[in-house]
Amino acid sequence: MTKTDNFVHFLVEAGALKFGDFVTKSGRNTPYFINTGEFRTGATLSRLAEFYAAAFMEHFDGKAENLYGPAYKGIPLCAATAMKLSDVYARNLTFTYNRKEVKDHGEGGSLVGYKYAEKTNIVIIEDVITAGTSVNETMQALSQMENANVVGLLISVDRRERLENGKSALQDVQDHYGLEARSIVSIDDIIKFLEVEENRKAINAPEGILEKVYAYREQWGVK
Repeated sequence: MTKTDNFVHFLVEAGALKFGDFVTKSGRNTPYFINTGEFRTGATLSRLAEFYAAAFMEHFDGKAENLYGPAYKGIPLCAATAMKLSDVYARNLTFTYNRKEVKDHGEGGSLVGYKYAEKTNIVIIEDVITAGTSVNETMQALSQMENANVVGLLISVDRRERLENGKSALQDVQDHYGLEARSIVSIDDIIKFLEVEENRKAINAPEGILEKVYAYREQWGVK
């Protein structure tokens, strides 16, 4: 298996990638659904962080000193990824996450972790993005921090679905903010995985799922 195949298989094994009949927030009927909230054991989070750390090293090594995890799902992701970068690659990055509600006592403020005391290049660690709303909120918050310089965004799966402007959410974020937006895998990688009969058997894929994913990609995907 390729490293992307390994990640897709891992997503299915962990229950984070499901095939069937689902409805997205935008109301689209989709044959697959991604929920990284299913990573709820130490073992699965550790494995997930290994994939994030490897993707960071591939795309952002030497480009950033800090990982930022938006509340709530981004918090364990950025912390675990920072640990893997230290343990596996000897890269000692700082990490930061935000509170949903600003704390008005104790240390105060909305940030926990590194507070950007000096000019810092940042990679945002997210699970998935659909319309880019959460990234917009994060960028607005970090724009208030004088020393915070966001250079990248790393997510687990890029669905590559069209927004109203014809771009995918990842493309839109990249173009709008001028940062490097990357994913560990995309829907195209998932399709390549499903095209191999042995892979479909290994994950007990529903009958006809490949054709359904093809059709969904054709209807809603970016070109």
